[in-house]
Amino acid sequence: MSKITITINHQNVSCVEGESILQIARREGIEIPAICYLSGCSPTMACKLCMIDVDGKRNYSCNTKAKEGMNILTHTPEINEERNAIMQSYDVNHPLQCGVCDKSGECELQNYTLKMNVTNQQYSIKESDKPHKSWAKAVYDPNLCIMCERCATTCKDNLGEANLKAQKADLEPLDAALWKEKMPKDALSVWSRKQKALIEFVGNTPCFDCGECISVCPVGALSTNDFKYKANAWELKKIESTCIHCAMGCKITYEVRHNDTLGTPHIYRVKNDFYFNPICGAGRYAYDITSSTKPTQNLQSAIEAFKKAQAINVGNQTSNEEAFVLNHLAKSLNLRLHNQEALYFKNFINAFLTYAQKTTLNHLDDFKQSQSVIVLGSAINYQVPTLRYMLNNKLKLVKGSQAVYMHPLNDSLMQSLSKNLTTIAYHPDALGIAVGSIALAALEEKKIQTENTELTDMLKPLLQSKHTIKKSINKEVKKTITTTNDAGEEVSQEITQTIEEIQEESVYQALLDAHISAEHFIVLKDMLKTPPLLILGSDIYQHTESRILAQILGILERENILKVLLIPPFANALGLAMICDLSPVQNAGFTIGFRDKGDFICESNFIADDELHKTSDSTPHFILPALNQMEGTYTNIDCRILPLKPALPFVGYDLSDIAKAFDMKGDYLIDYTSLICGCEFDDFENKFLNDGTNMRGYRFKNLALTPLAPEDSHALTLPTYKTYNAYMLHSPSQFNTYTAMSKHLQNKIGIYVSPTFLEELGLNEGEYITLSDSQHNISGAVFIDYHLNEPYFLINPMLSGADKIFSSNQWTNVHISHKEQV
Repeated sequence: MSKITITINHQNVSCVEGESILQIARREGIEIPAICYLSGCSPTMACKLCMIDVDGKRNYSCNTKAKEGMNILTHTPEINEERNAIMQSYDVNHPLQCGVCDKSGECELQNYTLKMNVTNQQYSIKESDKPHKSWAKAVYDPNLCIMCERCATTCKDNLGEANLKAQKADLEPLDAALWKEKMPKDALSVWSRKQKALIEFVGNTPCFDCGECISVCPVGALSTNDFKYKANAWELKKIESTCIHCAMGCKITYEVRHNDTLGTPHIYRVKNDFYFNPICGAGRYAYDITSSTKPTQNLQSAIEAFKKAQAINVGNQTSNEEAFVLNHLAKSLNLRLHNQEALYFKNFINAFLTYAQKTTLNHLDDFKQSQSVIVLGSAINYQVPTLRYMLNNKLKLVKGSQAVYMHPLNDSLMQSLSKNLTTIAYHPDALGIAVGSIALAALEEKKIQTENTELTDMLKPLLQSKHTIKKSINKEVKKTITTTNDAGEEVSQEITQTIEEIQEESVYQALLDAHISAEHFIVLKDMLKTPPLLILGSDIYQHTESRILAQILGILERENILKVLLIPPFANALGLAMICDLSPVQNAGFTIGFRDKGDFICESNFIADDELHKTSDSTPHFILPALNQMEGTYTNIDCRILPLKPALPFVGYDLSDIAKAFDMKGDYLIDYTSLICGCEFDDFENKFLNDGTNMRGYRFKNLALTPLAPEDSHALTLPTYKTYNAYMLHSPSQFNTYTAMSKHLQNKIGIYVSPTFLEELGLNEGEYITLSDSQHNISGAVFIDYHLNEPYFLINPMLSGADKIFSSNQWTNVHISHKEQV
């Protein structure tokens, strides 16, 4: 779209034709009130407060698109008067006992009531009975609800679930004729709307661990049951930090206050910048796990353990600074660093960048700019939920956008996001074929010439599987027949007949065997007409042919067929891959387990909320601060090094104290931050600008990885297909030890199955079952996954024995060997 100039309040503003006036004003720092509009979502025009004067005519800025030469006024006397009336209508029967409302001090209704100078109330109506309701973690007080519908909007346009809607309610009717002469039109419309409906939960399946509807509520109508009436908003200290649960690294704000007469700090809730940064349930609710505030530690025993060790097992929760120190110690003490997931990821990055002939990874900016998106090898609904939010938002609001979701799980939530999303449930053994199908589509579309022997050699088995089949097609044809009527006259009549026609069609048998149909292949070819963004998941990094797949994808990016966005396999995987010199896991004698298992364990002494609710019976050998107790950084999917800030105190030693014994000079871990990125920790920003521009952390420009020496191309192997019924996958809302121990999360660590499969197995939710593959056992409680359509067991990798059952593959076959009612 072209650049244009408009005038707002006599100020010339440059913008893009078609942008909403409200978005332009926010970007330019020009205030236009709005209580129902969410940036990046579809406008509802429920509040009418964003009214403006456009060339002498009344418009609503949330739904008005910019055109060249527009002259806009935002605060005329007439507009100000009507906004005052709207706020009066909102305040009718709205309780004003702000001292006991959870939103008090942060209430947008309260703020606008004062800002619009509402000093008296001219309107009244009999109050209606409005019982409280609840769903998931939310408590809904309809007496406080102003029907802005932001909760329904974010559920539909961000989350893609549409569980909330405004439903007709039996409320005191508003006599419009009575008030028509006394009240301005828009104010009457707002009031009338508020008297006709309330928010209802309309989802077909239960809602778990979300809370985004609570976050966007401008008043106290929605609150979380863990926080309601626990603290006043103005008492809470806000500490901006980064979510440490998945690779998205979302911005969060801890809200902290003392919880006893001794002044003991306590995290009361986690909030987010909902305009630009929706967060998942794990980020919002798994804040209740921390480490002892004053642990008993033996620093000397830790130092001796490092001197004795042959290897360090680096855990997935390790921060960038801790990784930097561990890497330095490993070099000076001749130790091996182990983290197999991060090593697989690092090797894949190396191979991909080598064949793509570049030194940088793609960013989330590429996601926002891409019209077409392919997701491959990641169950994003479970592994990176907020990326699923971004995908849904694009499909809902970006005209002409389309997506393909390729994964063996038949996920009904992904299927329901949009009619412009195609799901391809390839066979669990066919990940390599799924990657190959995209390269084949590029060849078919002549995006790459068949003379490119480097690629055609790798795809040779797929190309050789091409053959012609005969297909029966039913076609409707119209023909005219002539008949003679009773009077002996000839009468012409047009009829439609169905005839069978045999057509020849070229297909790739390798794709058909992988459950990628000819129709699916046509969709993939269509996606490549303009370069799409391929979002690549962690299933591929440990694949037996990951080097070949990296080579294929590297060539496709090099030739501008597509761009690849890599999803790190865990929260700080990119940080560990970038910083640590990792080695393959092997028996290495005495090991340090740093936030991991080992002979000498350095880990947080996890407790939940207070010392009385312990979550672990075992005490680490050396107690570390939890990640909500320390300063440091994480590296996310967007190649941003993001700040972690301490919400709770920790009076004890950490890794920097061990490092001093080995001549490292930093007094604190953040003294090493500048050595990682060249930027001091205290200089990091953690914010979004008014237009959504991401100013968070430090984005590194190049990866400090060593390109691989190119090797001869190898052909993809056609798999031998097996039948599976179990997949290793983190349970919904569950990512790590923090979430596993959280008492606030509804979803728990366990074995998840579909409702139908649960019934077929004759099980009840919550039963404790043992699964066996004939050699190994794994036990856990069974829960329902309402979005799963296949007869699979989804087994959490944190369950004891999962590493043995899934030692060679993420898919396997199991049977129930024991069950008991709990």
